Amino acid sequence: MTDSSYFLDTCVPMYATGRESKYRDACYQILHAIARKEVSAVTDTEVIQEIIYRHHAIARPADGTKLASDLLILMGDGMLPVTRDDAERFVTLSRSYPFIRPRDLVHVAVMVGAGIDQILTADKHFDAVREVRRIDPLDFRW
Repeated sequence: MTDSSYFLDTCVPMYATGRESKYRDACYQILHAIARKEVSAVTDTEVIQEIIYRHHAIARPADGTKLASDLLILMGDGMLPVTRDDAERFVTLSRSYPFIRPRDLVHVAVMVGAGIDQILTADKHFDAVREVRRIDPLDFRW
């Protein structure tokens, strides 16, 4: 088990359970490492909303609720809420990073509030956010 926690971005469970891609196996292995307690990770409630929203948009709502439920079980107490302080931090971050998608800045706000600075994600735009360090799932070693 690592000494620090990583923030698990939405794309990790999505790639792990989605179509074949270069990220599928790496993301699947990360989820299994979390399940085996080899990796300490957290995520936030916004990730659950994103999973269900995306599956709804592609007309697969049952798959979305299944993945969301499985992730809630996997993460257990590692599911962080989005608080009022996070919302205020999000607004500030939105001013600093108008080119970053708002839902991703919600994650950054939660991370900063929880004292977590490493995010497991394939999304390269996180590289532009000074408050966090992106770790690509293909490069992650534990």
